[in-house]
Amino acid sequence: MTDYKWEVGIVFADKAHFIETIRTYVVHTGRALKFVKNDKCRVRVRCMGGQGKCPWTTYRGYLPTRQFWQLRKIKDTHSCSKQLNIKILNTKWLSEEIDRCLQDNPNLKVQDICKKALRKWNTKVSISKARRAKLMATRQLIGDFKEQYRRIHDYGLELLRSNPGSTVKVEVDSVNGEAVFKRFYVCLKGCKESFVSYRRIISLDGCFIKGQYKGELLTAIGRDPNDQMLTLAYAIVKVENKETWSWFLQLLVEDLGGNEVCGRCTWMSDQQKGLVHTIEELLPKGDQRFCMRHLYPNFRKKFPGQTLRTLMWRAATSTYPQAWEREMLNIKQVNIEAYKIPDIHPPRYWSRSRFTNQAVCDSLDNNICEAFNSVIVLAKGKPIITMLEEIRLYLMKRWATNRTKVASMKFTICPKINTRLMKESNLSRYWIPSWSGRKLFEVRHTVVMTNKFTVDLESQQCSCRKWMISGIPCCHAIAAMNYCNEDPKNFIPSWFTRTTYEATYATMIYPVNGQLLWEKTSYVDVLPPLIRKMPGRPKKKRKLEA
Repeated sequence: MTDYKWEVGIVFADKAHFIETIRTYVVHTGRALKFVKNDKCRVRVRCMGGQGKCPWTTYRGYLPTRQFWQLRKIKDTHSCSKQLNIKILNTKWLSEEIDRCLQDNPNLKVQDICKKALRKWNTKVSISKARRAKLMATRQLIGDFKEQYRRIHDYGLELLRSNPGSTVKVEVDSVNGEAVFKRFYVCLKGCKESFVSYRRIISLDGCFIKGQYKGELLTAIGRDPNDQMLTLAYAIVKVENKETWSWFLQLLVEDLGGNEVCGRCTWMSDQQKGLVHTIEELLPKGDQRFCMRHLYPNFRKKFPGQTLRTLMWRAATSTYPQAWEREMLNIKQVNIEAYKIPDIHPPRYWSRSRFTNQAVCDSLDNNICEAFNSVIVLAKGKPIITMLEEIRLYLMKRWATNRTKVASMKFTICPKINTRLMKESNLSRYWIPSWSGRKLFEVRHTVVMTNKFTVDLESQQCSCRKWMISGIPCCHAIAAMNYCNEDPKNFIPSWFTRTTYEATYATMIYPVNGQLLWEKTSYVDVLPPLIRKMPGRPKKKRKLEA
């Protein structure tokens, strides 16, 4: 652009094209040009450098008969020096220039934009102008925060059109006669159908939305046959409390088959606000678990130390009540106050020794929800429809990838389950089985003779309870199976097999059209929720566990 040659007679399609050309020329040459005349018929530009004595000038006029703009006059000679501050450089031009950088690096800092302008064009850009340019470019890339709330009903209708059988709920509040966003719920048809094929354990979690309009994203995550995350439903609410969790769970229970089905499920959570009591009221027969990785930090605040940490985790991982009681007595010897934790949190919520076998899962943490949150961490800072679409797109691609991946793999037992089975098989060499009759065995340790368990292969039970809780044969059971020349893989339940994995991802999550093709609904435009000003400086980084 520094070598650009202006010639009389050059034609421009419209005035905006010429003005953008002038701005680009100014930035690359560092000249102090100014629009001295700019109306519907003519544009005159002069260089104001050299105290206004620079001879450079140009004039362009509109030809109404031919309906285009033409360069009529140009004096392409400068007598001034280059400038560092370019006033004609506006926010719109700068936003278009940083558009590509923002695509590659969504976390581009305002200071980096100023440095880029100084390094690339030898031009000084103010912090405020760089901030406005970044905001404008961001809106072009991911959409406008306020505008996307206006089309939330249209988006819900498009989801129902593209994925028939899905559940989409939009709720608004009436404020001064206007519709203000309240909450939004999605449960796609593909997610509903996949739930039929996997275990009855559901993890619940809520995380903050980091965009211009704050809120909470509530999620319900299941576990597929390979013990990986499988999203069931998600919702956006203004705040996380008992009322919003009750609303979310009522819709979720209805989508997953009602109280009869969900009452037999196990619900894992981080003890979110109001969630525990909501589950107790909505599903009185439902089993609940608390994430140990959230429970222990609260315990550690009162009772720090590596010894108590080790004992607490041993109590949590104990698979039968007697082992749990021994570990609790050890805790009592170290700190009698720490021994009282079962009075606050009964062991049925956090210790495997009290877990039921209906979930066929021995997980102590809610990390499967944290894994999903890490996937959508960037999406949480984007406008509402863009965020929802990134979540839906991720689910659509995950279903498709897993559906095609299983076709190219040869396995009968899912890989992660097979790895756990091999680990138990390696431990079985330390156990000696003694046959009692039929398929009953007494299995004792090779060194600690008093360490014995009973195994019943016919009913698939071991007195250590690990087999019943996880669904995967324990080392004691595998030792008995080896005695009978039985393959441990034959005792793996159908939840973990290839057939179930294929059935889980056999359903499809269908693609969605862009906003230009959406049908316009008859609902009134929705306004974004009121911004709640929080004290202190806004925080972007998560508070991680120490």
